[in-house]
Amino acid sequence: MLVASIAIIATLWTTGWSLTALPRVDSKTKLGTVARALDPGFHTVHPGAYDGQFYWGIAVDPLATGNAHKAFDKASYRYGHPLYGWLAWLLSAGWAKVAPAALVLVGLASLFAAATIAATLGISRGGSGWQGLFVALNPGLIIAAAQDLAEPLASALLLGAFAAHARGRRKTAWVCLALLPLVKEPLVLALAAVVGWELVQRRRERAAIFATAVIPALLWWTYARIHLGAWFTSGDTALGSPLAGWRSALFDTSIHPHESVLRQSAAMAVIVALLVVLAFACFRALRLKSPVDYGYVGLAAVVVCLAPNAVVELSTALRNTAFVLVLVPFVVAAPALRPSR
Repeated sequence: MLVASIAIIATLWTTGWSLTALPRVDSKTKLGTVARALDPGFHTVHPGAYDGQFYWGIAVDPLATGNAHKAFDKASYRYGHPLYGWLAWLLSAGWAKVAPAALVLVGLASLFAAATIAATLGISRGGSGWQGLFVALNPGLIIAAAQDLAEPLASALLLGAFAAHARGRRKTAWVCLALLPLVKEPLVLALAAVVGWELVQRRRERAAIFATAVIPALLWWTYARIHLGAWFTSGDTALGSPLAGWRSALFDTSIHPHESVLRQSAAMAVIVALLVVLAFACFRALRLKSPVDYGYVGLAAVVVCLAPNAVVELSTALRNTAFVLVLVPFVVAAPALRPSR
């Protein structure tokens, strides 16, 4: 929380200490007009708008029945993963002026929860809790927390689901697994991993119970399809052919022609290091000794298929791999995170 708070303060320092600057709502769009109508002092930006503006929009228009969703670029896609905005709406009690502060609080609380779960799991397996550093010092999560993005919440629920499953707390695991697809749609693969593990262990009844965790997401996606006229997949450009995005990030120097050679080389070095870590962990996860291994392999396949627009910017690449990186200690270090009998 301290590290993320420092990143947030660095942003607020140049924006008059207004939390409305963190969602980065574009002043030249209809959403910027909506923001200023709700709060005349709202700090909009141009250029430099980013995805946090849509989570803010969901926080003030949770069911897509107000004016904010009409100003989205792709409302059907944005409302496919609304949980972060919903939690901010609940915390702000529906008061639009409080929504920016609520987004920050949910993000920081999620970071705290994720780091605590990771460290506690590490200690319970005979370690010192160093696994929590993969959350606390995760650049992608720090970036996300400072820009009102959902990766900290995704990491907390992902770690919470596997921790609860490993400790035999099946109701808690079911709730976390049910919420995960509503944070990031690809995280339904974590649910598939747990179901697959239970089937491999020949516990069909338990697998069937966990499989029902997808029902809340299916119900919401169906509502959004009927209400907004398209499935959430209609606007998703984050996935492409395998490794196409990473090839562009590493070898296409024309993408950032105005950046210095030193800056491009530094970004390339970070991406190479990130890919080596993720690939090594994937190699270890292929042993499939725990539900976390199953989940990691599935999410690693998503990382491999990230499109160029999801990885060519270093900050975006770190953010889109952040919740996969938090699983690395649990697929690399022994013993495997199996459910206790």
